[in-house]
Amino acid sequence: MKGLLKHAIAGAALALGAQALGAQAANAETVLRFNNFLPPMHGQVVDVFKPWAESVAKATEGRVKVEILPTTVAAPPRMFDLVESGGVDVAWGVPAYTTGRFTLTKALDLPFLGDNAEALSVAYWKVHEEMFAAADEFAGVKVLAVYTTGPGTIYTTDAPPRSIEEFEGRKFRVGGKTPQEVAQALGAVAVQSSSSEVHEMISRNVVDGAFFTHEAYESYKLHDVVKGQFAVPGGLYNSAVYIIMNQDAWDGLSKEDQDAVWSVSGEALARLGGRAWDKADASAIALMEEKGAERVVADGALLAEIKARVAPLEEAWIAEAAEKNVDGRKALDRIRELAGAR
Repeated sequence: MKGLLKHAIAGAALALGAQALGAQAANAETVLRFNNFLPPMHGQVVDVFKPWAESVAKATEGRVKVEILPTTVAAPPRMFDLVESGGVDVAWGVPAYTTGRFTLTKALDLPFLGDNAEALSVAYWKVHEEMFAAADEFAGVKVLAVYTTGPGTIYTTDAPPRSIEEFEGRKFRVGGKTPQEVAQALGAVAVQSSSSEVHEMISRNVVDGAFFTHEAYESYKLHDVVKGQFAVPGGLYNSAVYIIMNQDAWDGLSKEDQDAVWSVSGEALARLGGRAWDKADASAIALMEEKGAERVVADGALLAEIKARVAPLEEAWIAEAAEKNVDGRKALDRIRELAGAR
């Protein structure tokens, strides 16, 4: 009798233990570490990363949570490797910072693609899905979104150029190959650096200004080191960006949670990213006007000269795309059509 009672108690304990483990598993959380190298009040952090993290938690009913790390784990050019290796689970990054890895993303770095980042971002996502993804340039990670910044401009420490001759010999910080090539086509000297170094470079007179988006004036507090801004309709360049996830981390999610995360990613996340950039650009332009920055938007003969000088960049990219079995002309036409830039 005692033996039977002992076995009954043990069986009940095992059953309760299994029940407890089942409940624990059901309530388990997956925490995804999101690396961020942007300033904490940057528009992408405030209006993209944090809202997306909240959307992920809501969509998964709290089973998946995104933790935005307070400081970056690695320098901006290492974001892809950092995610691929599992150093972090998710990161935002700039393909142009990773020399030699990406070709097709450079389509979105080209001049004169458009001034509306939301429209261009959605166009980019669709063309990525339709034409670029098959080339597998993001092999090793899960792409949660690709989108673009707002249009690229040039900040100057003195009056902005008003003729092509006024670019000659000026030194400008650039953040990738395409802005470097644009600077050189204009007769300027390009100095490569990450975005976080720009303010110090300008304040120490290492450069005469910087290739940067509108929003940088506010996000990177350039108002105390620059006096002017030079821009062209449609942007001197744009910058493709990505949000990627470690493949093992993605594969480790249940199918239910993968579907939930995906429901707030892809085109929805690309649209969110572009819209936030437009909002930040508008705020920065208002601040420039308040601070009395001298703003020049090229037109007439100067604009025609700039277009002629940078035209070979587009043809060169089309040739590069062909090596990846992508019709570059068709891709650019499709991007411009979707973005309303033609």
